[in-house]
Amino acid sequence: MIYAPVSKPSIVTSNITAVETKDFSLTCQATGQIHAYQWFINGVAPAGSRIQLSPDKRTLTLSRLTRRDNKGPYECEIRNPFYSNRSDPFTLDVAYGPDIATIDHISDQFATGINVTLSCVADSNPPAQFTWLQNGQSVSNSASFSIITSLNHIGNYTCIATNSFTGLTRSANKTLMIYAPVSKPTIVTSNITAVETKDFSLTCQATGQIHAYQWFINGVAPAGNRIQLSPDKRTLTLSRLTRRDNKGPYECEIRNPFYSNRSDPFTLDVAYGPDIATIDHISDQFATGINVTLSCVADSNPPAQFTWLQNGQSVSNSASFSIITSLNHIGNYTCIATNSFTGLTRTANKTLMIYAPLSKPTILTSNNTAVETNDFSMTCNATGQIHGYKWFIDGVAPAGRRIQLSPDRRTLTIRSLRRSENKGPYVCEIENPFYRNRSDPFTLDVAYGPDIATIVHSANEYPTGANITLSCVADSNPAAQFTWLQNGQRISNSATFSVIASLSDAGTYTCTASNLFTGLTRTATKNIIIYAPLSKPTIITSNNTAVETKDFSMTCNATGQIHPYRWFINGLAPGGNRIQLSPDNRTLTISSLRRSENKGPYVCEIENPLFRNRSDPFTLNVTYGPDIATIVHSANEYPTGANITLSCVADSNPAAQFTWLQNGQRISNSATFSVIASLSDAGTYTCTASNLFTGLTRTATKNITIYAPLSKPTIVTSNITAVETKDFSLTCQATGQIHAYQWFINGVAPAGSRIQLSPDKRTLTLSRLTRRDNKGPYECEIQNPFSSNRSDPFPLNVTYGPDIATIDHISDQFATGINVTLSCVADSNPPAQFTWLQNGQSVSNSASFSIITSLNHIGNYTCIATNSFTGLTRTANKTLMIYGE
Repeated sequence: MIYAPVSKPSIVTSNITAVETKDFSLTCQATGQIHAYQWFINGVAPAGSRIQLSPDKRTLTLSRLTRRDNKGPYECEIRNPFYSNRSDPFTLDVAYGPDIATIDHISDQFATGINVTLSCVADSNPPAQFTWLQNGQSVSNSASFSIITSLNHIGNYTCIATNSFTGLTRSANKTLMIYAPVSKPTIVTSNITAVETKDFSLTCQATGQIHAYQWFINGVAPAGNRIQLSPDKRTLTLSRLTRRDNKGPYECEIRNPFYSNRSDPFTLDVAYGPDIATIDHISDQFATGINVTLSCVADSNPPAQFTWLQNGQSVSNSASFSIITSLNHIGNYTCIATNSFTGLTRTANKTLMIYAPLSKPTILTSNNTAVETNDFSMTCNATGQIHGYKWFIDGVAPAGRRIQLSPDRRTLTIRSLRRSENKGPYVCEIENPFYRNRSDPFTLDVAYGPDIATIVHSANEYPTGANITLSCVADSNPAAQFTWLQNGQRISNSATFSVIASLSDAGTYTCTASNLFTGLTRTATKNIIIYAPLSKPTIITSNNTAVETKDFSMTCNATGQIHPYRWFINGLAPGGNRIQLSPDNRTLTISSLRRSENKGPYVCEIENPLFRNRSDPFTLNVTYGPDIATIVHSANEYPTGANITLSCVADSNPAAQFTWLQNGQRISNSATFSVIASLSDAGTYTCTASNLFTGLTRTATKNITIYAPLSKPTIVTSNITAVETKDFSLTCQATGQIHAYQWFINGVAPAGSRIQLSPDKRTLTLSRLTRRDNKGPYECEIQNPFSSNRSDPFPLNVTYGPDIATIDHISDQFATGINVTLSCVADSNPPAQFTWLQNGQSVSNSASFSIITSLNHIGNYTCIATNSFTGLTRTANKTLMIYGE
């Protein structure tokens, strides 16, 4: 049987649109010698109760389509024993929806003048068509539309989503409420005048879309059992008004969800009183000639009307009136307060008494001078109507056992005067019920001292050239007289004197303080030392070079009056068992130097009580290394032509000297060198790092391998013909630096128990070949770290068959004279050779032959199919019966 290639199939659908929940069919349309149809969904064979295939597998039917499960892609494949072909992928676009329609999250309420966008969404394929209705009237044919809100936009909005392919419609609703601004409210009262203890109402008067009324008293919501609101809160009623609690201010506010407005503040003027009438606080007694104002107050709103009576006779109709006091004004005064709004009246009374004035007193002393520890007396001298005498010391009444008063209190005596307690000032006062007069203040000047003499605010030590000022103080009244002595010699007669310090100014200074009134003398002494400045120190080292692990010393070199030496390392005092100081601290020794710990900087300092000086900072340069040599940042393997850079590092001070060797031969005297890789550059590279100061040397080694590109491999087979059920081997043949072999069958690595690889993976052996599983193509790949190459694809032509021989379906009985064709088929590669026998005699050497039926053609026909490559033979038999007239 001869087979021609099959054409590429195409997929034909049962209808144009695939609709979710509906059935949908795909048919594989192709021409040629087609033995089988096969379908693939997403690259695998179809499966599941919702997928059905026709008996010949040409048509695939999907029951109850879903948008997610049935997209595909779908492919159909046709095959005959020698050829196959597959259609282009076909992806199913499933129409669905619209699903539930949703209006995007926006508020249900808006103020006027707001830009509001209403958006409707509904999942649908193809996308849904949208219609918007406002109160049943169409307003838009798009998914979204915008409005500038006004009262005309109040109402119900319906979004309708439609899919013409599925015939489905979904809708969603939203009701919008639009609010306009509200006008400013006003407060209207229940009557003109608010009277204390009476009820009073206020009503909030306003127009517009008002949802709520709210009242504020003094800025907060009203509270308390004396305040009542009407059910709609428009009217606020105050029970039993009080002057203090109910003034306000009152405000009423109106609101809707977007606007609010508040009335102007309204303050309540509550009429009350008059309360208790009171005559302002004035004395009942006055001196003659005094301007006295009598004022009557009575809390009242509106203000009370007043009338004054003196001894029962009207003297004034105002709240206040004034008099210039005389004896005629003695008597009883009555104030009458009246409020015509409340009808209330209150009265108050006061009796006045008038007195004449007193003269000013003076203070007389017992002697001229007041001396500390002596007694001293003062007498208050005055004339007039005096009821009593009073003394004041520093503004308060005298007290203490050292102060005595005469029986009439005119004379005050101080026992044992003291400077701090008895200065005063002293004042004596005379009085009667209406007049009082005081003496001028008298301050007592108590003579004392001098007390202890003190030399103040000066040091004991000075540098040369300093300005030395010596001051002596001694508390004394009158002020003390001073004399200064240096080492017993008089040098000054003032309390303070100055000198410019020199070494001759050192010595003992004595101050003497004297008071001629008390006859007392006091002295004080001070010793002064003078110092010269210090020169700047320098640091001297024990040797020129500081080498790691060795000892190293530094000495502080300086001249002058040096009391101690100090060292600082990095600004701190030296510490640790590796640092030692000489007994006088001049020399600092570091044991076993370390590069990281002992750099410094080092500073030495000298000082005396007045001077200090430091050396310049000295930083220690510690010589060390080289440490371990290291070849850095380079690979061990390179392809030919690569730029190889080798770098050697070794921590060292001063910097190390480097030498490179390749296989023992010197090639470079620098830390880094480069070459373009060739096979001759392979080998062992050695880096040597040296430090002439420390005498140390370190080495590092690296082995480098160079790889050349690999040639293209070829596949060599174990025998010429691959026969089904036999074993077959393929070997990867190649030359070069090959590290690994890898095989690919149909582009992936080989797998399965029937595939075996040699230990080096060069040879792939297929056990028991099958015509379908082992076609390939096969590729072998060779690799090293820098190169790989792959053979050309090698398809395997598996020889098989013939399989069961079959004589095409024709009848076993024929009339004479009929043209009958007998055809024999047997699947085989290469195609089988056929022989036909009639009753054991050869009649044809082809797969088919024809006869014009006669009685000679009655008998048994045998078809023999042979494959010379496999050595197999298959036969088929058919017996024909021919009938004549």
